[in-house]
Amino acid sequence: MRYLLLCISLLMFQLSFSQKDEIVDFGQNLIHENKLDEAITYYAKRLVEPRSEEQKIHLLLGFAEVYKLKLDYNTASDYYIKAFESIKNIDDKQLKFLYHVKMAEFFRKRTMLAESAAQLDKAALILKGNKVEDLYLAKYYNRKAALFTEFYHIQDSTLFYANKSLDLSKKIKDKDNVFYSLLEIAGVYERKKDYKTAIRYLEEIIDVARSNNMEQQEADAYISYIMALSRSNQLDKALKMALYAADFSKKNNLLYNEIIFNENIQNLYFRLNNTEKAYEYLKDRLALTTKYNEIQKEELLLNVEAQYKLTDKENQITINNLEIINQKKELASNQIKLLVSIGLLIAVISLALLISYFLKKEKKSNKQLKHLSQENQFLLSEANHRINNNLQLVVILISDQLKKSSKDNNFQLKNILTKVEAISTLHKHLYKNEDIRTVDACSYLNDVKKSFFALFAENNIQTNFKIASVDIPSDYAMYLGLLLSELSINSIKHAFHTQENKGINFELKHNDNWLSFHYSDNGTTSLNKTMKPKLVDKICRQMEMDYKITTENGFSFSLVKELHND
Repeated sequence: MRYLLLCISLLMFQLSFSQKDEIVDFGQNLIHENKLDEAITYYAKRLVEPRSEEQKIHLLLGFAEVYKLKLDYNTASDYYIKAFESIKNIDDKQLKFLYHVKMAEFFRKRTMLAESAAQLDKAALILKGNKVEDLYLAKYYNRKAALFTEFYHIQDSTLFYANKSLDLSKKIKDKDNVFYSLLEIAGVYERKKDYKTAIRYLEEIIDVARSNNMEQQEADAYISYIMALSRSNQLDKALKMALYAADFSKKNNLLYNEIIFNENIQNLYFRLNNTEKAYEYLKDRLALTTKYNEIQKEELLLNVEAQYKLTDKENQITINNLEIINQKKELASNQIKLLVSIGLLIAVISLALLISYFLKKEKKSNKQLKHLSQENQFLLSEANHRINNNLQLVVILISDQLKKSSKDNNFQLKNILTKVEAISTLHKHLYKNEDIRTVDACSYLNDVKKSFFALFAENNIQTNFKIASVDIPSDYAMYLGLLLSELSINSIKHAFHTQENKGINFELKHNDNWLSFHYSDNGTTSLNKTMKPKLVDKICRQMEMDYKITTENGFSFSLVKELHND
């Protein structure tokens, strides 16, 4: 009898565990299929009554992943914090290890690579003293590979950890991790210009995504695949795949990917000297870009409208509460008046009327000032948004002209383009910020850096950017963005020439009330020369600060500025 009860208990436990896995796995499948809104609804419903604390943690981590993919990092961070609090309550080493791996990817996606490395170090400490499940270990190795690519820039280490992740993922049949491990491996071979091997891995990646209905991942893999084919001069095959990928993206409502593939088709037709077809797809790309911008604009308007309605509702509630308070005060005043003698009645009524008059007048004045303040804030925000839109239009026009220009004008246009993008990025941050007087230096300058990714890759330049997260005045931010853009352009154009080992380093430090800006490259053309770039000098004069340039070991520029955020 006792043996029978034990068997029944084990059966019930296995059934509960299986149901938990099915619930968690279903949510993960929604994420893999890019059904993020459905995933939010699903997780919200399941979190009401989770079957266990462990399942609750997995659901919270899934919720965080959805909002991370939607780029809502604040909400994602809230769910990661909730998950970690639950993990601490049950003291589960496996889940704590998984949490640090997830946080490493969260910081990596936000380009906070030092913080990402710190999370993986915490996971490594748990791994030293505990046996970790293969599923979590595969994810850990995969994120290590990504970090060696983006942070440490050691390709052999990337290959080592990506292959370890791939072997484990295939063993446990984790399709998501198989996909991303193969993508890391293919990226290494592409950076080594071993396009044949990179193409072989990318074809395997596409098969994995296709066989598991991973539409978004499949479309993303086509981008790398077509680029590798183009770089290896397999133009006809690249064109065929780009046409297929564009149709695939259209069928699966992946508008952003469809725009990229139309641009690939346009460029391939140009390279194949079929200008008629190239211009046809140029028109298609511009039409899709306009459609994409309209959708983004509609979403923005809906968000603004929802925010306006919410604010209006909150104001109405505040007004109602004030009216209730006033009614209570008036009732209390009336009760007191009944106890006052007839001789003082007129004086009390007169005084009450006088107070009421001034209160209403002050209330009306405050309401008008509040309305004017909100209106001014909205107009400033809208102005920054429109400036950003106009600058984005200028960027598109310059980009189109860049593709048609000769090599002589090509670099000059890129120079102008990066400066316009730096100013456009600043206005984008001002539009998103609640406080338009300041900008987060880390977020803004990393966005400026992104505009140079293509130029750095094109010229085989390795970069190392370390930027402190500090709020700085918006006018300082503009000058720092222009300064970083001008110094980067100068290095790309003049510093290296035929030099093979090319590197650019940039660091922005914040200590007390002082901001330290240091930029350097290892170019040999400037060694032991006296240099004073004109535009750099003008920007520094505008900021009213001194700077220092040295050329003993390449070009080095540094300055220190005291912050005055008030």
